Amino acid sequence: MNVWGTPFLVLLMMGAHPALTAEAQESAAAYCRQAQAFLTQGKYQQAREAAQRALQLDSRSAEAEGLMGTADFALGDLGLAQKHLQRALELQPGSIAVRRTLGATYLKQKRLKDARHEFELVLASHPDVFVSLYSLGLALLLDDQPSAAFKYFEKAYGLKPGDPTPLMGMLEAHLKLKQDAQARATLNELDKHLEPRDPRRLQLAALLIAQGSYGLAIPEFERLRALNPDSYDLNYNLALAYHRVGKEAQASALLESLLGRSENAELENLLGEVEQTRGNHTRALAALRRAAELEPQNEDYRFDYAYGLVRQWALGQALEVFASATKEFPKSVKMWLGWGAAYYLAGRYEDAARTLLRATEIAPQAPEVYYLLGRAYDAAGSYQGSVEHQFSRYMKADPKDVWAQYFYGKILAARSQQASSGDLTEAQQHLERAVALDSNLAEAHMELGNVLEMRGQMEAARGELERAVQLDPKLSAAYYRLAQVYRKLGETTPAQKAVEKFQQLKAQERADLDREQIQNFLERWVR
Repeated sequence: MNVWGTPFLVLLMMGAHPALTAEAQESAAAYCRQAQAFLTQGKYQQAREAAQRALQLDSRSAEAEGLMGTADFALGDLGLAQKHLQRALELQPGSIAVRRTLGATYLKQKRLKDARHEFELVLASHPDVFVSLYSLGLALLLDDQPSAAFKYFEKAYGLKPGDPTPLMGMLEAHLKLKQDAQARATLNELDKHLEPRDPRRLQLAALLIAQGSYGLAIPEFERLRALNPDSYDLNYNLALAYHRVGKEAQASALLESLLGRSENAELENLLGEVEQTRGNHTRALAALRRAAELEPQNEDYRFDYAYGLVRQWALGQALEVFASATKEFPKSVKMWLGWGAAYYLAGRYEDAARTLLRATEIAPQAPEVYYLLGRAYDAAGSYQGSVEHQFSRYMKADPKDVWAQYFYGKILAARSQQASSGDLTEAQQHLERAVALDSNLAEAHMELGNVLEMRGQMEAARGELERAVQLDPKLSAAYYRLAQVYRKLGETTPAQKAVEKFQQLKAQERADLDREQIQNFLERWVR
């Protein structure tokens, strides 16, 4: 409802009577004082309403716009806060408090460049303001510039020695810069200024966990847990920290103790990881299975159990678990990827290719899928054409995937050999790209050498194959092909040595090379 009459609005638009303007300004100032008082008391909605009344009386009040923006900021309405704060600065560009609040608004909006600009403007005229120094440091830290951020945190700490807030910023900067000794020293300094029950200790422990500094986090969590032994979060994070630093016995004991009180899927899942690391495979699988049973709709727990079966080479069971999981999580690329990997490791290559092709429909840009498809191609049977087509599409979208370049080059070379009159140019181009992307990929050098040999470029072929065996002295197929090239070059003695090396390696062939490499790729999908 419009509480102001039309004549009054017209008068305002026309500039109104001087006496009325003065009265309105006095009332606007009174509302601004009310808004400021409400802000001080933390009554942000009332502050907003008071500032709004002030603006209704004086639409050009920079103070009212600033108070309105500050209240909106406190209420979490960042869009409106930005609008009012910018308007306040248009009316009164020199307002330091408003500019600082606008910087904080940008900071919350993750507009880090804009936030830095506002704080830098404030510091240009007021270089020794604690809040501005700390806020600029925070903006730089969030923008992944820890060295620059540290300087501002350090200046802020110089203004307020003993204040834990900039010290925590300094600590995070050290952690991001991998400055372990400095981080430990800063942590010791923080410990002097935080009481045992200070709630910021929990923030500190969470920061250490977030930055992967589990060793430093353990004493913090142990202190917190001593004060609150029944806290689930403290116990879980302490167990996780023990696990991450290799203190598996402590992690296992704590988790078993917690599970003795009540069943919990998250605890069972972590226990499975811990026992797997300890080599207690039976207990690990039991824990992973129980986690999946307790929360069957948790995709991560289902995958972890299935993958645990793969790691233990229980491939038949793994195939069953993945088959069931893909029905319940039909859009989960990692389930289809895991299922395809299990098929591959079980020697069911056509099933592997079929399953992995389904994974490419769900995640057409996932490198791990194409790695497995490339491995499966030779025995993919009727799916070879579809695999080649999918690789062709993927190469156009992501030409920097070194493994995909290698496998696609190998696929094209195999197709050319089958056609007997095929052109090897494109195959060579992809293999050369693979070598350019990763000069240490032995398999790419070997396959490029093979293509060069087929094209009659023997010296170039020898160079690539010799590079392959230099990078991977156990790559038996490279020695076999190198022996063929040496013979064609008339180098009998090197050819004989290469044959002997090939025979020696075949006798001790690494039977689980594929298993190891594929498990490494699957590890990327484990949380």
